[in-house]
Amino acid sequence: MKSRRVFLLTLVLVLFGMAGGFVTKTALGPNSIEQDGRFVVNPGLPVDSVVAQLDREGRIARPVSLQRYLSWRGWTEPGTFKAGRYLIPEGLDNRTLARLLMSGSREAVRVRFTGGRSVEELAEAVAPQVAFDAEDLIRAMRDPLLAARKGTDVEALRTRFIPNTYEVWYALSATDFIDRMVGEWDRWWTADRRTQAESIGLNPTEVGILASIVKAETSKMEEAPTVAGLYLNRLDRGMRLQADPTLIHALGDPTIRRVLNVHREIDSPYNTYVHKGLPPGPINFPEPAYLEAVLNAEEHDYIFMCAREDFSGYHAFARTNREHERNARRYRKALDRQGVYR
Repeated sequence: MKSRRVFLLTLVLVLFGMAGGFVTKTALGPNSIEQDGRFVVNPGLPVDSVVAQLDREGRIARPVSLQRYLSWRGWTEPGTFKAGRYLIPEGLDNRTLARLLMSGSREAVRVRFTGGRSVEELAEAVAPQVAFDAEDLIRAMRDPLLAARKGTDVEALRTRFIPNTYEVWYALSATDFIDRMVGEWDRWWTADRRTQAESIGLNPTEVGILASIVKAETSKMEEAPTVAGLYLNRLDRGMRLQADPTLIHALGDPTIRRVLNVHREIDSPYNTYVHKGLPPGPINFPEPAYLEAVLNAEEHDYIFMCAREDFSGYHAFARTNREHERNARRYRKALDRQGVYR
């Protein structure tokens, strides 16, 4: 009886030692292979998918060993490996590699966007730089409840996106990104700038909307304050803005170079030939320089503008309709000579 107990105890110790040796080898044997660039884990991926991705990218030498170790530890649920970007050095064992991928990494990335006309263009520019998809951002920006929580509506929410370069966490959500943009907008609007906006009869959202129109009208920053002053004059006099870029936005066709009378009949709140005042939202994402151009608008008597016939990108400004018609005729003739009919 005693000899049997000794035998069983010896067998248990041998098996335990073998298991321990297996676990030690599986857990502590070097496995990772250093590669250029960060390893990206997208949100909610199954563990086996992440292992397959590591293998596919040549970042581990023994994928089966890693899979066995994870199974032994019970680390198999989707989302065990946190979304993020990871720098994986050479020679990590399975235990260290697994813990690294479970840490979330929280690596910061620099996200840059330079403008764009639409929510879709913005989303396509931002999404490749972070974990969320373009569709995630589009849905979030069109969510009226989210916009309401930010103290605005879906149309005006776009004014909060100031083109720039921002440092963010790679794994942030689309909602987190919107939160960041709203926070940056609020920080940009210092007390002095809010006072400037009040002095020209606008609130920050209205400044953003008008800045988008100014940006669409001119790429020449030196004349942007003049354009801004013209539209402020029209607002002060209760005139319709009659801004062609707002029609192009309403029509959804940025290729239009010549706005025709038929375009001015479109039924849209962005038709500033029909509706007085500013449209309900911006028509693009204006850079801070255009916001400043509105806040520091030039004081003058111009109420009309027309592109110059030399196609230089500059405009001819006018105080009277008669003067404006002369400028417009010269521009129309120049378009005819170029064969531009739409």
